[in-house]
Amino acid sequence: MPDTTPSDGTGHQPDLDDVARAYPRWHCWKGITGLFYARLLRSSPPAAVRGKDPADLRDSIRDWINNH
Repeated sequence: MPDTTPSDGTGHQPDLDDVARAYPRWHCWKGITGLFYARLLRSSPPAAVRGKDPADLRDSIRDWINNH
């Protein structure tokens, strides 16, 4: 289970690579508008979430997993 703490205790917020490593079934990227996106690989119907920063994206992935 991925770490549920908001940071590592030293103020480090996750970057996009951290989120991608924690959720390998999700493809993560930064859009041209500055928002961060992730889609669940090989899902039908397609599942996608977004966030304003990598931490918000991580929370969106967690919310999606908990609700589906």
